[in-house]
Amino acid sequence: MKKSYIKSFLLVCSLGLFQSLFAQTGPQKKIITERYNKQQILQLKNKFQQKEGNEKQRALQLAKINNWPVTISKNNTYLELQKVSEEGRPVYYTTFNADASFSTRTNHLNSGGSLGLSLNGQNMIAHIWDGGLALATHQEYDGAGGTNRFSVGDGTTTVHYHSAHVTGTIIASGVQANAKGMAPYAQAIGYDWNSDISEATSAANNGMLISNHSYGYATRDPDTGEAWLPDYYFGGYIDDSRDWDELMYNAPYYLMVVAAGNDGDDNTANGAPLGGNSSYDKLTGHSTSKNNLVVANAQDANVDSSGNLISVTINSSSSEGPTDDFRIKPDITGNGTDVISTLHRNDADYYSLTGTSMASPNVAGSLLLLQEHANNVNGSFLRAASLKGIALHTADDAGPAGPDAVYGWGLLNSKNAAMSITNNGSTSLIQELTLTNGQTYQITVDSDNVNDLIASVSWTDLPGTTTTVTNSSTPVLVNDLDIRVTKGSTTYTPWKLTGLTTNGKGDNDVDPYERVDVEAASGSYTITVTHKGTLSTGSQAFTLIVTGINSSGSTPTCSDGIQNGDETGVDCGGSCEPCQTSSNCTGEISTFPYSETFESGIGAWTQDSNDNLDWTRDSAGTPSSSTGPSSGADGSFYMFIESSTSGTGYPNKTAFLNSPCFDLTSAAQATFEFSYHMYGSSMGTLTLEASTDNGSTWASLWSTTGNQGDSWFTASVNLSAYLGDTVKLRFNGVTGSSYTSDMAIDAISLTTDSSGGGSTECTNISLSITFDNYPEETSWEILDSNGAVAYSGGTYGDQADGSTLNLTGCIDDGCYTLVFYDSYGDGMCCNYGNGSYTLTNTDTGTVLVTGGSFSSSQSDNFCLGDTTQSNLMYTASDINEEILDVVVYPVPVKGNILNLKTSASVVKYNIVNTLGQIVLEGETNNKSINVSTLNKGLHIINMQINSKTVSKRFIKE
Repeated sequence: MKKSYIKSFLLVCSLGLFQSLFAQTGPQKKIITERYNKQQILQLKNKFQQKEGNEKQRALQLAKINNWPVTISKNNTYLELQKVSEEGRPVYYTTFNADASFSTRTNHLNSGGSLGLSLNGQNMIAHIWDGGLALATHQEYDGAGGTNRFSVGDGTTTVHYHSAHVTGTIIASGVQANAKGMAPYAQAIGYDWNSDISEATSAANNGMLISNHSYGYATRDPDTGEAWLPDYYFGGYIDDSRDWDELMYNAPYYLMVVAAGNDGDDNTANGAPLGGNSSYDKLTGHSTSKNNLVVANAQDANVDSSGNLISVTINSSSSEGPTDDFRIKPDITGNGTDVISTLHRNDADYYSLTGTSMASPNVAGSLLLLQEHANNVNGSFLRAASLKGIALHTADDAGPAGPDAVYGWGLLNSKNAAMSITNNGSTSLIQELTLTNGQTYQITVDSDNVNDLIASVSWTDLPGTTTTVTNSSTPVLVNDLDIRVTKGSTTYTPWKLTGLTTNGKGDNDVDPYERVDVEAASGSYTITVTHKGTLSTGSQAFTLIVTGINSSGSTPTCSDGIQNGDETGVDCGGSCEPCQTSSNCTGEISTFPYSETFESGIGAWTQDSNDNLDWTRDSAGTPSSSTGPSSGADGSFYMFIESSTSGTGYPNKTAFLNSPCFDLTSAAQATFEFSYHMYGSSMGTLTLEASTDNGSTWASLWSTTGNQGDSWFTASVNLSAYLGDTVKLRFNGVTGSSYTSDMAIDAISLTTDSSGGGSTECTNISLSITFDNYPEETSWEILDSNGAVAYSGGTYGDQADGSTLNLTGCIDDGCYTLVFYDSYGDGMCCNYGNGSYTLTNTDTGTVLVTGGSFSSSQSDNFCLGDTTQSNLMYTASDINEEILDVVVYPVPVKGNILNLKTSASVVKYNIVNTLGQIVLEGETNNKSINVSTLNKGLHIINMQINSKTVSKRFIKE
């Protein structure tokens, strides 16, 4: 391998190159998100918004039937109904208070602190989701940092004492000295907890760095004491856990800070705790996500004047972990006992509260200052994984030695964390790097011979696979990185949990943070970072953090053993010069429009040697059934990933296909279009990536995953971010878990005018399908204006119950009909799960169609582009019962009569064959149609009922 392991810049190098790029002022927030796939995050937002709406609507419907209260206020605790569990039980959000800065050493960062940093949250913004809002006029939200520092982010108007207290813990200016917040000059934006993840997705897409969530699932009915949650929610990686991980993976500078919960004294809500030990396994919902920071609650710590921890005790009400796969959760501990902060009744209202609800903002506000410090020192903010890693790396151990399921990695030490940022490049190292498939990163460091040498890696992992199995020990980690520290023949391994109350050192295959401690270190050590298996998407960004060293000896080495001075990102000799090298891109394309259909070869496209599978030019399809295309999207040939052979084609094999370099220096606009085919029950992921340094580093532009059905789709990607530059593109295909994960691409074009890639404009759409408990019953079709099937998918027997599938494409402008089918006849919602579907115009963010509550089928009309027909969008609530109850029988039709069951008196209809040709049409009032003239095979009958179109499939034998 000719490149160095280092695929991103050493932080000490890169931050010097990007002075002034990052901050939280308006124009600079844009820079935070410039490497985000903003279109993909918008799709996530739409998916989450639809899911939240469906869950809330069903919960409110069942609340009326079952007389469940929508909100509950009791014993200073507030609850609000959010959704219904798979078992039909109500799921409420609840605040986590049971009835600061000194303990976590944040006061050493503030003005007058021992570090002399005067960090108070200037120009920083905290985002707070809670049961309501703070009182915007409270005196503590004015002060030296400015007036009116609290604002509302979602149009909510209801104030709440809990929200006010949390807000003050972060931003109170200190009018009353003992109520001063962690970041007294910072701003805060408040939201109520309804629609939290969709709102957070929008905020992250606009540059949000840190959010606080001092709430979670209520485990009991506060009136009767009845346990509410299913046992698998406790410690389990459920949909809520995965959704937040998906957001944070797509917005890598965003960190969600979460209260662990206040169920530490409740040993019976979980009916099946891990190992039968009822003192543990109490985390639920978003507290079991991988990428966030979950905070436990400690009593006031005993700390000396220099900030050294003498002793600390956990508050017994703090919820204990770990997760069911024995990840270290909670992550860290803050101080949330008897915290004085703002309240909501008047502008000078204060109160003392206790709970993880108070510990979480104690930590969130402190982390906001650490981001401020990183920006002051280096000119850029830290990745969320870096910020989280620094906090865990520098925490003071509490409880038993090493990490545990009560304190996590220990009590937050903001002073040590800030010092590690200050001393980066001398007595500490913070390197933001990227590891690609098959690579190893290695660096030699010298111990300072005084302190323990501590080395850790932290990364934001891909969302994992959810489970409904109680106490499932299957790891949900997707990309498993490993860190080792060696000296001579001695190898030091990272910490891991070995049981509910025990830990040890060895191979950690569950946590996206690993730490190696070398006690009484002396001399030189080698730190090595590798990965297991194949990295999903082909690479993984990570942060290496090292303390207890001196500045000499911190030298990375080359993976190929050759010191050639032009390694990727950072020279192996430590020089920063390669960070500024030009792309040296050869074989440039500068004449547009450009197109490639692979009919005469692969053109200027090339295979990549840094993968473990190749794209092949093909026209004959695959010998495997139920996967791959049978022909090209434009002509006969296409580029193809064949996944048929175990070990070489699957699982998780990566294939890169590189474009030539495209010279966009004179282009006013640029659009890249391509067709893709991803058909197979174990489909992997296809990603389009871009590079402006001839392939040294890559940024994701577009990605989709999962079975898309046996159809070609078109994607259209805006390259406006690369105008004035030269850009290289590549397709990154990762196969799935079996041979049914073949994928193909075809009909590539790049245009630099407004005409697009062809004679017909297309509109980017996304179809999000959340399945009920029977995905194998669900299928869909998109019919064009002639009734022909343009696109189709399903059924989905390979999808997990309750899972969500996101399909994307670019459809030619015009009018269409989306038809969803349920083969059993009970729809997707709400008899056996909460299924739904949403079709969205991702170019505009407009929801075109939404539904899920029907019987055998549901039909919706929509239009794309500049058409004369407006969208006929309606939801299940708009559809008359007579539409929902339409049935055609018998199926198959073995004679000559097709019968209709509907309450409509007259039905107009047409019947189309699989070629989209209308073969029969008419009107019936006796609910029977003579189909004797039809050929054998599949047909679709489109019926007009009360100005709505209902489509049903049937087979004529």
